[in-house]
Amino acid sequence: MAGQQYAGELAQVLPEYHQIYQEIFLDEDSDEFEGFDINDIDDISEEETGFHDNNWVEGSKEPSTFTFTGNAGINTEVLPVPEEGSLSYLDYFECIFTDNILEMIVEETNRYAATYIQTHTDLPSHSRYRKWTDTTVGEMKAFIGMTIAMGLVQQMDIQDYWSNDVVINTPFFRSVMSRDRFLSLLSVLHLADNTASVPRGQPGYSPLQKLGDPYKEILSNFQRCYNPSKNIAIDEGMIPWRGNLHFRVYSPDKPIKYGLKVYMLCDSDNGYCSRMELYTGHGGQNMAPSQFGATYDLIMRLADPFLNKGYHLYMDNYFSSPHLFYSLYLNGTLACGTLRKNRRGVPQALKNRNLIRGEMFTMNNDMLVAVKYADKKDVHLLTTIHKGVMVDSGKRDQEGIEIRKPDCILSYNKYMGAVDRCNQMVAYGSFERRTLKWWKKVFFHVIGLAVLNSYIIYKTRCQQPVLQRVFRRELVNQLVTASEISGASPRGRKRTSAEVLQRLTARHFICHLPSSGKRDHAKRRCVVCGPAEAELFRSSHPDEPVPKRTGRETSFQCKQCQVALCIEPCFELFHTKSEYVLAYKRQKSALEE
Repeated sequence: MAGQQYAGELAQVLPEYHQIYQEIFLDEDSDEFEGFDINDIDDISEEETGFHDNNWVEGSKEPSTFTFTGNAGINTEVLPVPEEGSLSYLDYFECIFTDNILEMIVEETNRYAATYIQTHTDLPSHSRYRKWTDTTVGEMKAFIGMTIAMGLVQQMDIQDYWSNDVVINTPFFRSVMSRDRFLSLLSVLHLADNTASVPRGQPGYSPLQKLGDPYKEILSNFQRCYNPSKNIAIDEGMIPWRGNLHFRVYSPDKPIKYGLKVYMLCDSDNGYCSRMELYTGHGGQNMAPSQFGATYDLIMRLADPFLNKGYHLYMDNYFSSPHLFYSLYLNGTLACGTLRKNRRGVPQALKNRNLIRGEMFTMNNDMLVAVKYADKKDVHLLTTIHKGVMVDSGKRDQEGIEIRKPDCILSYNKYMGAVDRCNQMVAYGSFERRTLKWWKKVFFHVIGLAVLNSYIIYKTRCQQPVLQRVFRRELVNQLVTASEISGASPRGRKRTSAEVLQRLTARHFICHLPSSGKRDHAKRRCVVCGPAEAELFRSSHPDEPVPKRTGRETSFQCKQCQVALCIEPCFELFHTKSEYVLAYKRQKSALEE
């Protein structure tokens, strides 16, 4: 029985370890190994693990090599190979952002809206919640599409997307959804059931419980849809956030100084984000860190799906340490990264060695290679991938002399920028709207990541891919089309841009209204104060019918526009303000105060 069990597991072991594995586990004469006792592990000294100074020798060494078995590329079980051009942009997006995720969002949003309206019986008469109707998966698709479009078309204020002003007019948004409906959805958007949340400090509490199951499933789909190539990188990113939150961080040296820190594992070839973990403060994982520290545990969690597959992992000096690289090596994963010289296990001879610019000093302990290189300042690196020798960089200095650098530095510079590249591409089209809810900021950031990852999958499969901005634009169109919802119905007579431009820029003169026969000068209701006074009456007397005649009657008109206008202040407002009714209401409110 034991032999069959281990033989079945043999396929999961790297080819290099087959012989060793068989000798240990398939030997029927040997006793079954039951593992180390925890006390045995604690008693292992640095000298026994190879990190003592006596185990380090000067010089480079030939690196170990593992067969890469990662099966890089698109997971054909999730997204089968289609006929050329048969998949739309929406198909690529929906392999990550599935309809099941939308259904969960719709369910929780409707639940929260119903609870809010039931518990707030004193809502103002003009509150948007009084007009609330349950949302649907189709409407939520349109809502997501509009947030992506807002990353492409930047406005100073979110309400400007529905403005009729000729300068900032964007008719697409009002053609999809009314302003009030969009703002209502944005306000009540929810990802988790509030009644099931656990108070902070209680057993079962999770700092990320507000992100709910949609967040977990999106991150799971990142890993499920695409397998990264051989070279991967782990680094930290930042989601901008200045609100009050116990796990908000301050990084004075970063472009984004205040925000939520995220740790990401990305493909070094294209920036695809396979794994992501949000930093939630000390003890955020609801478990004590191991003897090697929380940073060690973080890397092992992020890299866990890619262990024993021959991957090459790159990281910076915040993460790297001899103990970490040793553990990765034992798990069939090679690593390279910059190193802080005060890390435990770094040889003293490497720290104390003085170099002039351009020199390199290398040490090894038969498994790890530690490199010190003098550039503008000393740089320390640790690697299990490279030999640790100087190689041509492919560049020349001002005198035409070939520039040589350590092989590990050239590879580090080439493969380490994956996370920064990913964050940069997400930032190009991000939905940056101010919100009081930190989890909404995270959710819209994850949507940006989902769009980017779907674009990278599309580029991998398409021979002549379009630009990312074109992909985003067409994705918005397909989301709105698939939603099958109709846009907001326009109120009143639709004015063309030419008419508005004429009203605001041409020369205008006042004259009397033409005679009606019974009187020398006819009178009509002013087009500015008439509608404005009606709206003011409606807001101050919600339960009373609006009088048939509001505002003032005037015997004057604009000679060019042919509309009735009071001389003061309506004539000026009509020809200087795009939203002249709103301008009249604001002016009257200011005078009354």
